[in-house]
Amino acid sequence: MCATATCRIVGRMNRRTLIALCLAGCLTVSLGGIALASAQAFRLVWKECGDGLRCAELVVPVDWGDPGGPRTSVHVAELPATGRSMGPLIVNFGGPGTSTAMLRPSDDPEFPPELPAVLKELRSRFDVIAIDPRGLSEPRSGKAVSCAEPAASIFGLIGARTKRDWDAHAAKNAAHQASCRKAARSAWRGMTAWNVAHDIDALRAALGQEKLRYAGNSYGTVYAQAYLELFPQRVERMYFDGTADHTQPEFEPWVRNYARVQERHLTRFRDWCAGRTDCALRGRDAGEAWDELAARARRAPLPASAGRTVDEGQLYAGAVKGMNPALWPQFATAIRKALDGDAAHFLTELAPDPGSSSVSQDSLCNDFMPKLPTYEEFQGIEARLRAIAPRFGWIEGRYELGRCWGRGGGASWASHPLRVRDVPPILFAIGELDNNTNYLGQRHVAGQIPSARVLWHGDGHASWGGNSCLRRHVLAYLTTGAVPAQGTRCPAERIQRVGK
Repeated sequence: MCATATCRIVGRMNRRTLIALCLAGCLTVSLGGIALASAQAFRLVWKECGDGLRCAELVVPVDWGDPGGPRTSVHVAELPATGRSMGPLIVNFGGPGTSTAMLRPSDDPEFPPELPAVLKELRSRFDVIAIDPRGLSEPRSGKAVSCAEPAASIFGLIGARTKRDWDAHAAKNAAHQASCRKAARSAWRGMTAWNVAHDIDALRAALGQEKLRYAGNSYGTVYAQAYLELFPQRVERMYFDGTADHTQPEFEPWVRNYARVQERHLTRFRDWCAGRTDCALRGRDAGEAWDELAARARRAPLPASAGRTVDEGQLYAGAVKGMNPALWPQFATAIRKALDGDAAHFLTELAPDPGSSSVSQDSLCNDFMPKLPTYEEFQGIEARLRAIAPRFGWIEGRYELGRCWGRGGGASWASHPLRVRDVPPILFAIGELDNNTNYLGQRHVAGQIPSARVLWHGDGHASWGGNSCLRRHVLAYLTTGAVPAQGTRCPAERIQRVGK
């Protein structure tokens, strides 16, 4: 039984904070001046698992707020260093797959194509260790939670016209969540980034590291934000790439940043097309071409080949997907063909993704939207979004809400302003073309960390591997702790290759 002065100050803090502090005190011991978790509490048994990887299961509490409760395990995988190792570098690459799967060779088109080059570079200096979040894992591990009912497509609310449509979307997500809860069993209680941050610290301790070296992309940065709050004294180096803003407690200000960035992206798409000889809309203002097409769809469904039509919701859903800079060539082609009388590309090349059977959206909703606006409240929100982003960006409210509409009652770690101090320099890479985790939100997060150094670059989301300037600065930071000079900017490299 651990009895510390901190643990006795019950009246000064909430129960979760108290338990976390007590747990930290109970699990750590001093060994040669290094704070290590008890080897009996956290032990990794590595086994060869193909493709040059070693894999292990880390057994942890389902809910770190209840350390004596049920246990679960999370999957970790290691790519050993090819050169002289500086020690472990823990990584989480975000979606669409799991981080451990991303350590393996893959032809998945959703994986960043430059990832193998990044891993090769990192392995020359570090043992690269990926950790999967609760319920998500590579199939061969047997640890992934598969839900019997698929979720509604996150694009589903874009075309919703009536409250009945909204209710149908909610019912599909509710059925998915119920099946996930059943499949996850007791592990359902722990699916938050707050718990994953504790898992990362347990992994650090199991690896025998006094301080954490970590690189996170996209959702991996949400775990990093939690870690900075929970364990600031254990941070050595942290790299944030494509940061998701978990610091906005209200839905509307959070989604407003997405709306503004998407509206600006329409202009950037126009400018990109104007500078290309191979853009399908060359000779036209691409932004005005979009406006004309959207106006047509508002009046009547657009004709498509094989007797099909594309309604306004389907058009906007395809455009949300096509606004990703990597898909700008396809987006331009889709607009051109639709103006010429065949909108089929919005049903094929830019077709919305179907709902998933994984728990990824449940975890996201637990972290970002445990409290949703009502249907009536959202009508006012959408009207205000239309006022600031009338051409395209307003649709982001429906897109983001579509992830979580109909879900509720899970674990929660709600968004809140970041409370961080006394940490070493933290490196942020922010892409000026990042509309996935929008650059306004990323800047908002970095601004709350006094030691943050922001490295702006001209590319989009997850450009670490595809931008040689960015890669050079990141490797220098991870190996030596050196941050770029204030105001350093890396020019675009990936966007210059789009369409070639």
